[in-house]
Amino acid sequence: MRIVLSIVALAALPATAVSAQDKYPGRPITFIVGYAAGGGGEVVARLVADYAREKRGTIITVEFKPGAGATIAADQLARAKPDGYTVSGFSGNPLFAAPHLQQVPYDTLKSFTYIVTYYAISNAAFVRADSPFKSFADVVTYARGNPGKLRWSTAAVRGTSHVATEAAFRKEGVQTTMVPFGGGSEARTALLGKHIDLSVSSDYGPYLDSGDVRLLAETGAVKVPGMPEVPTYKELGYPISITTTYGIFGPAGLSPEVIAWWESLIKELMTAPIYAETAKKMRLSPFYEDSKTLTQSVREGYQKFGEAIEAQGLKAK
Repeated sequence: MRIVLSIVALAALPATAVSAQDKYPGRPITFIVGYAAGGGGEVVARLVADYAREKRGTIITVEFKPGAGATIAADQLARAKPDGYTVSGFSGNPLFAAPHLQQVPYDTLKSFTYIVTYYAISNAAFVRADSPFKSFADVVTYARGNPGKLRWSTAAVRGTSHVATEAAFRKEGVQTTMVPFGGGSEARTALLGKHIDLSVSSDYGPYLDSGDVRLLAETGAVKVPGMPEVPTYKELGYPISITTTYGIFGPAGLSPEVIAWWESLIKELMTAPIYAETAKKMRLSPFYEDSKTLTQSVREGYQKFGEAIEAQGLKAK
């Protein structure tokens, strides 16, 4: 009888072990960032990773997949197994802009699970502090008098900031030269090195605090936190002014358990001092959307951006 009981007890162990192992998350998670290291996408991804490790003992590895306006990262995510162990930083560029401008190997409305957002991003047009441009109107005036000589860049070619700024220049009837880089941090470095005249991205926070750059305009419809004097593209009368966010999304088919875990983690993070500190440093605004709300926001943003691109004649032929 003792032998039988021992066999029964041992037989029960694997099932128990498997059950514990299946509870999410049971192993390290890969967090893809679709832009080059050193930018805002890395900062907010590591913020989540560090908090998850400290508070929940979960290992999240940040992996960079820059290029093609973050469409490379989005494609990799769409192909990932929907088990919750591969997620990515949410970005409007590959989801709102790229599908309307080029062929992409995924479907914004079908290939992903939209999980959560936790910051609203300030995507500003900025120059060096020693630049002669004191306002966006100065930029336009220079571009009008010097066709093609104004050199500028963004975080992503044909991304939301690029399209919005291109639409602004088109409305003004000026010709400029857009210089492509792998991400906002690279564009900012080129700006500070005097290789370009204007950068449009979210990668300016610490450099604004140190007095190295000056903001001229905000591409989104929401003001830069603490800087009411900086006009938005909407206030300037430009056709595209869409607020973007930092968030998390995954491949289509993620389970409710995985989604709930991430929503809970982000809610906790948003009450932590480090969350407020990061927001202040990077000029971000607290902004929470759960999976259901974010999914609806994506559907609406995808449609509106497509309509704006079509109206401005920016759609790829």
